[in-house]
Amino acid sequence: MILNRLRIVNLRNHGHTEIDCPEGTLLLLGENGAGKTTVLEAISLLCTSRSFVTHQDKSLLRREAEGYRVEGWFTSTTSSRRSVALAYDADPGRKQIEMDNAALPAAADLIGVFPLVALSPQHRPITAGGPGERRSFIDFIISQLHHVYLMDLIAYRRALRQRNALLADHERRPADVRSTLEVWDASLAESAVRVLRRRHGFVDEFVPYLGEAMQAVIQDREEVALRYVSSMELDPFSETAVDDYRARLSQRMDMDIRRGTTTIGPHRDELEILLNGLDVRAQASQGQHKTILISLKLAEYRYLHMHLDEPPILLLDDVFSELDDERLANVLRLVDGLGQTFITSANQATLRFFPQGGMQNLTLRIDDGIVHELAVVA
Repeated sequence: MILNRLRIVNLRNHGHTEIDCPEGTLLLLGENGAGKTTVLEAISLLCTSRSFVTHQDKSLLRREAEGYRVEGWFTSTTSSRRSVALAYDADPGRKQIEMDNAALPAAADLIGVFPLVALSPQHRPITAGGPGERRSFIDFIISQLHHVYLMDLIAYRRALRQRNALLADHERRPADVRSTLEVWDASLAESAVRVLRRRHGFVDEFVPYLGEAMQAVIQDREEVALRYVSSMELDPFSETAVDDYRARLSQRMDMDIRRGTTTIGPHRDELEILLNGLDVRAQASQGQHKTILISLKLAEYRYLHMHLDEPPILLLDDVFSELDDERLANVLRLVDGLGQTFITSANQATLRFFPQGGMQNLTLRIDDGIVHELAVVA
């Protein structure tokens, strides 16, 4: 998928910005706060309905603006033309999405149509944060591949919210709670098992991609691995998995009632990232965290590219600030030719390693939301 043209209106410090995008790499240079990341946020909004920096649409508004609008025109690998327009109105706080000039019923319908991989400092919690960050990481990848997985995930979360609300209702007698829980547990178990099957299958498939990306970035013998750690003993591929899941919920029911929440399930599972056999959160340096995160995202790109008809759009936001020249050059070499890539940097030295040749590349400078063209190289 290629983004041919981007229009931004009243998004952060961009009043009205239009960019004709190259098919190769677009490098955006500028000082911190100049509006570079906003361009990438606009692309993320078009592809996923959300910014990768914040989920608060109101915080994206330009000062004193009543709403923002982003529009994008795309070309698929089959040369068909696609378009997306997303508009947010601060009063009443509503977001509307149009795809190919038709209103989109739900934002979830956008996921996977315009595949996207984004990497920014906001993604550091994937390696350094809590389990929820890593669950979100794999959930988003799988959702872009399998829309039915996203629907299962939504169904699971809906049933989980209802179950937790029931568990937290202290005015109801425990006996009444138990009888009502059985109804929710049936729905919860079915969607949970489908989610678990996809997650386990994904991790097994993804590990080789991660290993290859890690070796390409650092070119040494450090080994990185993933391990999915479930909050319950369950074989999700078993024919009795749904019944087994309900049995596990029943066994934990008294504890869940005491705690007022569901204590087992996909929402409590962990994806461990291991470096040389050890958890990265416990022993990885700052540089190793960044290297692993870049490797995860490059692996994500290659995995999606192998499993989708459309190559993803790649967003790299300020990823070079803590890399030495050698690793900076390695990363730029790796992304050159992957597909359409958007890079932001406050480091002018990035130009020295900017890929030359191949598909057309473009360098722009941004100052306080104003875009200036610097050079075109081919």
